[in-house]
Amino acid sequence: MTALSLMPGKATWRARHVQYYAGDWASIQTVLPEFDLKPFTAGPDEPPNPFLKTVVRRPLSAAERPLPVGIVSHTYSLAPHRDVAGLCRRGVMVAGIEPDDLRYEVGLSELGEWMNFRIYFPDSYSFIDAHGSNLDLRLECFNSVDGSSCLMILFGWYRFICSNGLVIGETKIEINERHGQQLDLASIPGRIQPALIAVEADRRRMKKWQGQKVAITDIATWANNNVSKDWGKKAAARVFHICDAGKDIEIGDPFAAGAATEKPIRYLNRVPGCPEHAATKYDVSQAMSYVATHRNNAEERVTRQAAIPHLLDRLPQWAENRPGFAN
Repeated sequence: MTALSLMPGKATWRARHVQYYAGDWASIQTVLPEFDLKPFTAGPDEPPNPFLKTVVRRPLSAAERPLPVGIVSHTYSLAPHRDVAGLCRRGVMVAGIEPDDLRYEVGLSELGEWMNFRIYFPDSYSFIDAHGSNLDLRLECFNSVDGSSCLMILFGWYRFICSNGLVIGETKIEINERHGQQLDLASIPGRIQPALIAVEADRRRMKKWQGQKVAITDIATWANNNVSKDWGKKAAARVFHICDAGKDIEIGDPFAAGAATEKPIRYLNRVPGCPEHAATKYDVSQAMSYVATHRNNAEERVTRQAAIPHLLDRLPQWAENRPGFAN
């Protein structure tokens, strides 16, 4: 069995620390907590609340005691992390992937009530870009046992050279019942294969981006307008300067007047995997992915990764009769 390892880096969920682990299926299961629904009472001999129940984490070791992690309604349907992760894995295996070819990661909030489970696919599913870098396909699952968010499963692309993540296609599986009585966990395996088939559209779109040239003047206008509106001026400035110089930046005076590209900046390190000058929409997508992926908040990270294709659609393709091509 592969030893479980702690992954470096900082991550948060709703201001709470998230710790990520990597390992094989057997070792990953050892850190997945289990939960029970208990009466919500003021004490052992007190009457239970007729409308609410308590979500209690079972002890993780002999030294621990049961720990309450949330209050939910009587209509709440518990979706245990272990069950959800196992159903995701089963869905991948039903799609024809050998379990020995899979790698796993899991992120857990401090009390274990929130989970981000990941399955990495074999190299045969990877996308190799024009720079020779691999983008590995992975399934990501987000689940909470306290009723605070929907159960969501999606496919995305991960570039190890720069730790960038990208969510492109319509592969998101979202259970919108918020763990209500109609929550149908058994449907998860059958819903994964169609989403996996849709991943092929991701490949076609990334190949298309590699052939779409862009001008730095257009990137500046787009960053000042579209990216600033959706992500804020700080993120827009970072995206622009990574495209313009291949380096991340720090804004010297965040309160300085002007558009995102006009802010006073200080260059930081080169961004791994990004060219010195972005020449195609694909290069721009990697700059955006770097900025999106390095959000500490896990939910914000995925939201921004998923927004990249829609923002790129608003970036004009370079026309030969226009000046400013980023070469």
